[in-house]
Amino acid sequence: MLTLTIYISFTIIIIALIAGVTIYFRRNSELYLRLFPFYMLLTVVVGGYITYLSFHGKDNTTLFNFYTTVGFCFYFFVIAQIIHNRKIKKIIFYILFIYPIVAVCNIFIVQKINILLSVSYSLGCLLIAVFCVYYFLELFQLTNSINLLRQPSFWICSGLLFYYSCSFPLFGLIGFLKSPPKIIANNLEIISNILDCCLYSSFTIAFLCRIKIRKSIL
Repeated sequence: MLTLTIYISFTIIIIALIAGVTIYFRRNSELYLRLFPFYMLLTVVVGGYITYLSFHGKDNTTLFNFYTTVGFCFYFFVIAQIIHNRKIKKIIFYILFIYPIVAVCNIFIVQKINILLSVSYSLGCLLIAVFCVYYFLELFQLTNSINLLRQPSFWICSGLLFYYSCSFPLFGLIGFLKSPPKIIANNLEIISNILDCCLYSSFTIAFLCRIKIRKSIL
């Protein structure tokens, strides 16, 4: 079951990468959308290598810690591009520079480099969830109606909110258990892979939702 969820998750990530490339075939795409394929490529390469290390019984914690730090910074940037309130934008940009410093200090000083960074990861989860909630508050305050199904920002923030709201207690539990029994560790990884499937599926929809399908008249 674990191996199956890993393959499914990795396949969905590759599909999201391919879908992201379609951004460049459409004019006037936002900056954050144009940068997404590069991040997806990084996810495929690093995620694939992390899985390779796991299958061969090698430690992948250090690489995972650095990758998730980069991921949080990228998502902070994306949300800052999506949100309209200038004060909140400034707060997010400050966090964008402060968070990696905190994470690096956590890596080398507090929790050490070869331990899963449950503290900084949980902090990142909390911040992402809060800013995504603010995005939805902005949507509720709009005076004009919009088709949310064709808004990439809606799908991206929906995926991020769901993923990190669920990841927050999950990784908190992993940090609390420290060295969980193998069956518990496998079940937690299966849940993590399912969350990955949901997140990258939402990204795929975000990349494709603006494509217009022409209806042929017979």
